[in-house]
Amino acid sequence: MASEKKNKKLATFFAQESPVTQMLWFTGDLVILSFLWFLTSIPVITIGTSTSALYYAVVKSLRCKRGTPVKEYFHAWKDNLLKGCILTVLMLLGVFALYSCRTMLGFSVQEQVAAETITAQAGESALGLYVICGAAMIGVGILFIYAFPVLSRFNLSSIKILLIAFVMSIRYFYYTILLAVILTALVLLAVRLPVSMLFVPGVWALMASRFIEKAMKKYLPEPLEGEDAWWLEV
Repeated sequence: MASEKKNKKLATFFAQESPVTQMLWFTGDLVILSFLWFLTSIPVITIGTSTSALYYAVVKSLRCKRGTPVKEYFHAWKDNLLKGCILTVLMLLGVFALYSCRTMLGFSVQEQVAAETITAQAGESALGLYVICGAAMIGVGILFIYAFPVLSRFNLSSIKILLIAFVMSIRYFYYTILLAVILTALVLLAVRLPVSMLFVPGVWALMASRFIEKAMKKYLPEPLEGEDAWWLEV
């Protein structure tokens, strides 16, 4: 009799609709989506496309319970492949140019001030440019946070997507700070514990959507009559 009661409790505990089972399925889906993100990001220029697809699948499938995670991921990945690659290349080129400029300024100013071949005032001006380049690199990183979620939801040109991302990053500055802190913490976790990459991308998309969806609702058009406006449920 005791054994039967124990089996019933276990059956209830692991029933399909039980919180434990739902949590296990949810965690498994996050791991699968994280793996897909890593796999499809290997060419590097597809990082943006993969990030957009990951965000779309997490919000639509995991948060709004529409479709299946893998299907929604590849649907979004295919739709945003070209624009995602263009945005990724633009951002990588921007970061590379700024980093190169910053590095050259740093070495040049140190050497010339030490050799007394430029004045202190000129050195201060060069130092100002050095700081500006560093700040601009951070700005590109912030655009990365917003641009690909925006890409997952809007059918716009690359320039307009970057413009909306820029406006959102300024208008919701408090969100931006929180998102930057979360992203930095997850990146540090992935660096110190590489196995965490099994879930870090999915966790990032899930946590970021809590803030970004609230910001994007201000820019989304009203749904058409009869349209399944799943994004309003977030």
